[in-house]
Amino acid sequence: MTRPWQERAQEKRDAILAAIPKEWRIDNPPVEEQVDVTGTYIQQFLSDREVEITETTAEGIVGKIAKGEWKSEEVVTAFCHRAALAHQLVSSIIPNELRGDS
Repeated sequence: MTRPWQERAQEKRDAILAAIPKEWRIDNPPVEEQVDVTGTYIQQFLSDREVEITETTAEGIVGKIAKGEWKSEEVVTAFCHRAALAHQLVSSIIPNELRGDS
């Protein structure tokens, strides 16, 4: 018997959330009044160092790693953190009827 797509979609959303480290999760993202969750809005969830890293150009990142100022692991982690936050914020503003939650 085939399960409804809404059920399968919810399982996938739950699995994606479970893959995000607990310390990176946003409980009840306050995005209702936000038109744009990029830029300064998302920065509130990042450390100053993560903001610096994720807003540096590719050339700048390579230079900082080459000089030993940044470690590649810290750069990857910063971008993963920002991506996990963006996913949560964007997913929370998708209307329920489009997500199959209605």
